[in-house]
Amino acid sequence: MNKTDQTTPTSKRNRSKSAILLLAVSALCVGLGEIVARKLPKNYYEWKHRYMFISEGVNTNKTFTDGTSAQWYKPNSAINWHVFYGYPGQKAKAEYSIWSTTNNIGLVQSRDFSPSKKSIAVFGDSFTEPQATTPWFYGLENDWETNPQSSHTQLLNFGYQGTGIGRWDQISKNLSEKLNIKKAIYVVIGQDFARLNRGGWNDQDLQCLSDSKKCRKHYYQSIAGNKQSEEELTDRASSLINKRHRTLDKRLRYGLCGKSELIRQISSVIGNPCFDGKPPTQYQKDLKQAVGHGLAHFRDHIDMYGKENVGLVWIPERNEAATGQISPISKKVLNVANNLLPNGHVTKCDLNSEDYYEKDGHQNERGSNKIYKCTSQILSQITSQASK
Repeated sequence: MNKTDQTTPTSKRNRSKSAILLLAVSALCVGLGEIVARKLPKNYYEWKHRYMFISEGVNTNKTFTDGTSAQWYKPNSAINWHVFYGYPGQKAKAEYSIWSTTNNIGLVQSRDFSPSKKSIAVFGDSFTEPQATTPWFYGLENDWETNPQSSHTQLLNFGYQGTGIGRWDQISKNLSEKLNIKKAIYVVIGQDFARLNRGGWNDQDLQCLSDSKKCRKHYYQSIAGNKQSEEELTDRASSLINKRHRTLDKRLRYGLCGKSELIRQISSVIGNPCFDGKPPTQYQKDLKQAVGHGLAHFRDHIDMYGKENVGLVWIPERNEAATGQISPISKKVLNVANNLLPNGHVTKCDLNSEDYYEKDGHQNERGSNKIYKCTSQILSQITSQASK
């Protein structure tokens, strides 16, 4: 036997030990990376894996005199929002479940609209509605009742999920006279001014929202009146996970993403494999032109109501709150608002990462309380002159 043959067993043992050591070190590094990743701020949303349920028969479309339409709630409705998250191979998990009510003109608030009173419009999106917590607007209404001006002036909540300046412009131009709107507060995230849409629900979505039996793979799902239990909705959401991820590629990719915060954090920077090649906050860079058009509508509103009668509350999106970095579109919104409105009529609401849900991009109850306080501050500012 030659020398090479004599040393082969030893070489094999050394290589085996090296391979085992390499695997051990690699596993340790991955484990440590996972621990670190879970402590990092979440610079991404998981909306692709969100499953949304809302009470059956509460949504409708409102048509305005100019021929446009907008998504709306039916008057005097009780609304249940139930939202789940889940990845392939997982059972859906509830993120939040809340109830709200609409008044006699379909706005999420406790007080009915009175045609004999002047109105202060509070424009907003799902943060203002709000979609994910007990409506903070109820508290704002209660506080307003102690103000002497409440005898002749009322608050109107025009917050509605997924909407922005396009819808607010419709309301201002079509309903300001009818609803006697004299002042306006805008409770906004930066991208609200890029939401220029002036259309209501499409027919297929509205059919699903009106009748849960007609829902298939719709992003929104309606809840039948006798099918609201946590168990039933969890089963429906889990079934939708399978329907949304039928291919093996999606099941493997998103299944892996669902198990590892490290992979989700890496993907939030490079896009793959969890976000289909596009970083989840890329949209903030893509909306600059649309925000410019939206701010032009905002200028028109300031001219319509008068700058002394307009206030703005800016809310950071979750990634902005988590990183402390304000996006370019939010900076643009704040710059325009500060230049056009009087001192004290613009406030930055200081939500931080703890004010949002774990997976969802919306505020939790603590965050809602902050938004309520910020809006109350601006309400006092724009009504103080009238009380003197």
